[in-house]
Amino acid sequence: MIGFFTVLPVKAELDFSCAWALPYVVAPILGGLSALALIYLGPLPAYLLLLLLTGLNHLDGLADTADALMVRDRERARAALEDPRRGTAGIFAVVAAVALAVNYLRSPWQLIFGEIFSKSLVVVLAAFSKPFKEGLGSAFVNAVRRKWLFATPALALALMAYPSSSLALALSAAAYYIAYKHLGGANGDVLGYLLELSRVAFIAATSAFPLSISFPLW
Repeated sequence: MIGFFTVLPVKAELDFSCAWALPYVVAPILGGLSALALIYLGPLPAYLLLLLLTGLNHLDGLADTADALMVRDRERARAALEDPRRGTAGIFAVVAAVALAVNYLRSPWQLIFGEIFSKSLVVVLAAFSKPFKEGLGSAFVNAVRRKWLFATPALALALMAYPSSSLALALSAAAYYIAYKHLGGANGDVLGYLLELSRVAFIAATSAFPLSISFPLW
């Protein structure tokens, strides 16, 4: 799982049976490494490191889904997901997401809990999704369908640590629903879109409304 969701050199066969553990295994690694970068290098290098550690796969999903949302016809929208050419909407979405995250990034805890939040949320929402095609996305959805409850304590932890992240939860769920309805289901790109948007929403919400219980911004 670490080898698939990160670029870290971990040799293992692709197996989504433990995908529910994303917020407990992958999130702390990505969040922790980027948090250290934030302390010593600043917001922009830290966030770029985080994106690079994911292999830019989720960012690609954000760009592809943004392009697809600009196409009204469902079949053409799905085809846009597979188009290697990058549209204006995709470029704008990537630039806006990175700019927002870097602008609102204040604390290492935002990176750690932002990763926990996004990884647990994708497990929960994917469990109630219907894939519109076979692939890695459908394999992930099928794997978490009966185990999504295991991810809820991690999501609850992020929400309790930063109560203002409830706004990020609402916005992320709404954004996912829009893409899901538009495309008639989910795939790996749509799940990547959710991962990126939810992390950015978490960082922005927790800085704009800095209400936290145990992890103040510093």
